[in-house]
Amino acid sequence: MTTDRAENEKRNMRITAVWWGMLFASAMCLMLVTAGSKTIVIADGSYEQGSSEGETGERTLSFVSTNEGTGVFLIPLEKDTKAENVVVGNRYGKREMHIFIKKSKAEFYEENALRGDVGHILRAGSEQLRDGVLLKLRMDDIYEYRTSMDGENLRVEICDPHEIYDLLVVVDTLEDFRSEDFRSEDGRQEDDPVAGVLEALPGQVNSEKIRLYFVSGTEDSLTREEKLAFLEDAEADLYLALGVAGSEDPSVYGICGWYNDDYFIPGFGNVEFADVLTRKVTIAASDRAIGLKSAPKDSILQDISIPAAGIELGYLTNEQESLLLSQNGYREKLARGIGEALREVYTDHYAQ
Repeated sequence: MTTDRAENEKRNMRITAVWWGMLFASAMCLMLVTAGSKTIVIADGSYEQGSSEGETGERTLSFVSTNEGTGVFLIPLEKDTKAENVVVGNRYGKREMHIFIKKSKAEFYEENALRGDVGHILRAGSEQLRDGVLLKLRMDDIYEYRTSMDGENLRVEICDPHEIYDLLVVVDTLEDFRSEDFRSEDGRQEDDPVAGVLEALPGQVNSEKIRLYFVSGTEDSLTREEKLAFLEDAEADLYLALGVAGSEDPSVYGICGWYNDDYFIPGFGNVEFADVLTRKVTIAASDRAIGLKSAPKDSILQDISIPAAGIELGYLTNEQESLLLSQNGYREKLARGIGEALREVYTDHYAQ
């Protein structure tokens, strides 16, 4: 009896050891498979374009239709390309997607085509730069992109902007705002206060559900007609224009909102948007609000059918306010007020 019990215990120990060995082996296999197919998310970023190599110019890329999934296409990468060497940019004003791949060569893309659901790509080209290759994809509409690096491919998923964001805001500069307004008497370019506020604005919005589209003050600045077309094509929710003011009376200072009083939008409309902007920016800057004004008849605000407003952030003709507008800290306060206004509008009227 004792011998049988001992044999049974040994047999159970062997079975247990085999079971744990199989479990460990399975776990190791799973780890290896997971590591082999690891997907790395590529964040949007910016790159320094530098100079092109020689006179190669832009080369046409080929792309073929394959079944990778609806709205998904793959961009091949050279072997051992690291995630940190891939920078994706959305040039939405030109309806282009740019992919900069450091240490890569344009010749690679003459031999390796893009593949997948490529029906939204109108044309594609590559340009050899000093530090890598720049791919330019011209799209048939305005899109957002989810990108990840899977093996030796960059996986791109095309998304409608409203699939990702609840509130799309087009940010512009007031039409009577011109860079030549900031030239000193000897002709030198002075600091542009509105550009400083625009630069600080994305960091002050602080919401994953709000998307800002800048249509002026960048290398992709649009004409008036292009701005109106962009608003329609992107199905934007709000239009916001920033500027500064001037007066023959140097004692005048403060923050002023502009709106279209001819086009009435029930509920939340032009005057309500201008009001919340002026109120929030004035509080954030500890300035004074001059009030709201009707936009001139030739203003772009008169041609927009979504809630639209302009805001003048201060008077350059007032010595004290002009000094404030030259300071980065004050510009951040102005941007913070705009961000607070957009978050309030989103929470009260657009949050899903």
